[in-house]
Amino acid sequence: MKNLRELIHPYLKSIHPRLYFQDAPDNAQFPYLVYDFTQIVNDGEEFETVAVDVDGWDMPANGDTTALETLMQTVNDALNKKTLTAEGLAVTFYLDRKMPLRDDNKDIRRRKYIYEARLFGRS
Repeated sequence: MKNLRELIHPYLKSIHPRLYFQDAPDNAQFPYLVYDFTQIVNDGEEFETVAVDVDGWDMPANGDTTALETLMQTVNDALNKKTLTAEGLAVTFYLDRKMPLRDDNKDIRRRKYIYEARLFGRS
């Protein structure tokens, strides 16, 4: 998955500069994005299906989720049905589902978009 991370990280970072893999630091400035690979299915050949979660986090002073929704729509516009390529690797992303998440901290607003990524080549 190292190759997939090296491919997707700079692309997502070009969409939003505060991007983290798996966990954000405690002092991360809102809003920010966190992505992770939650499921990897290998067909035994050179094709893999990878579930890619992109979580948007925000803590708006007034509780309004408009900025977060706009950020997540920007991510989706840039990622859904997009193919990224690198030497020996091609991956296409398809939006699978959108989920509003509740956080233990009632001031934090979260959204999770889950993509099915079809990965061709060695990873």
